[in-house]
Amino acid sequence: MSYFRYIDNGKGPTKLFIGGVHGNEGVTSLKFLKRIDIDDLSPGQFYFYNFDKTEYISTIKKEYYESELGKKVLDLIVELKPDFYTELHCYNLKNYEKLTSMERYRKTGIPPLIKLGNHILVSSVSPLIRMTYFTTDTVCKTLEFPCFEKLTPEIIDEYGFDLDLACETYEDLLKLILRSPSREHFENEMMKHHRHQVHLAMKYAEKVFGSDFPPY
Repeated sequence: MSYFRYIDNGKGPTKLFIGGVHGNEGVTSLKFLKRIDIDDLSPGQFYFYNFDKTEYISTIKKEYYESELGKKVLDLIVELKPDFYTELHCYNLKNYEKLTSMERYRKTGIPPLIKLGNHILVSSVSPLIRMTYFTTDTVCKTLEFPCFEKLTPEIIDEYGFDLDLACETYEDLLKLILRSPSREHFENEMMKHHRHQVHLAMKYAEKVFGSDFPPY
């Protein structure tokens, strides 16, 4: 299942996309990475990685970045110095409320994920790397889609999950990242279409990183 794709699309920002970050998430993220078309891209350099199943270690724990895969991720960041860095994750729909509750912040010091709509969740990346491996100008996003292999008919019915709407919401944000020629463009489009989520992300960033730190 390991997947790599590089696209030289001319002069522009460097963008790094990583799926299969931990556990079996790569099954879900690969479906979206393979659907990316050249027409979705801004000018720039594009790197897409999707990794095989590994032991699940949370990226909010330092142990993750001491693991074999965690070290690979850090090596890619250091080598490529991306202007846009995106992690494609998936989550168990049963944990939807848990992941989006402020109880997560009270227990771990990590803000909750933000509801984008149609059960798609977004956030910045792990604070363990946001401050040390990126500049404040880097656009850092985590995108969360419900894991395909855990979408049983019972779960879909219980949570009123609509696969088509979820895919549309997820891919709209993914394509915005792919197409944005600059951080300024991305920020403006996010504010235009997701103002509430942006303000929430700003509040969370201030809690973790202090005032004047960007929400992405």
